[in-house]
Amino acid sequence: MAGNKNVWKKYLGNIIFFGLLLIFLISTPAKSWLLRQFLRTGLFSPKIENKQTDSTRINAMPLTFKDENGIFHSTENMRGKVVFINFWASWCPPCIAEMPGVNEMYQQLRNDSSIAFVFINLDDTSEKGKEFLNKKHFDIPLQRADSFIPTDLYGGSLPTTIILDRQGRIAMKHTGLGNYNTARFKKELIRL
Repeated sequence: MAGNKNVWKKYLGNIIFFGLLLIFLISTPAKSWLLRQFLRTGLFSPKIENKQTDSTRINAMPLTFKDENGIFHSTENMRGKVVFINFWASWCPPCIAEMPGVNEMYQQLRNDSSIAFVFINLDDTSEKGKEFLNKKHFDIPLQRADSFIPTDLYGGSLPTTIILDRQGRIAMKHTGLGNYNTARFKKELIRL
């Protein structure tokens, strides 16, 4: 009898393990939750490299986009400011995982007149992005690319975050999950 109990415990343990694994593979909210746990480790903290000097940074092609009110903007008109650009979508688990930290950083720095924030939503429709932001109570503005997205800014992987210096040059490009809501990153962003 005791042998049968151990066999059943082993099978039950395997079923639970593989069940949880399946949930994390299929469920977007579960994947996002798991990725948020990884963010807390500090391993996914992007850094604005100081090794790059002003002369080695490349000029970014201008990105034109429109806001929720249909007003067009361009990163070209943001020269003189540090520009934080984040490409995201509501169906992307890494985007969802990093969004709480991105939103918190935005709340803390949005009134800093030396920094501009651009959050390009790449959902099929702006309604999907707006619904996601409302559901999660995020404050970041919903912005959509006007047409062409320069490949030096976005190569097709989500999420992608770009930092432009005050002259419109690429100071940082990070593809994948990142925790931007750290004291070190915010200090680097402000200092840039």
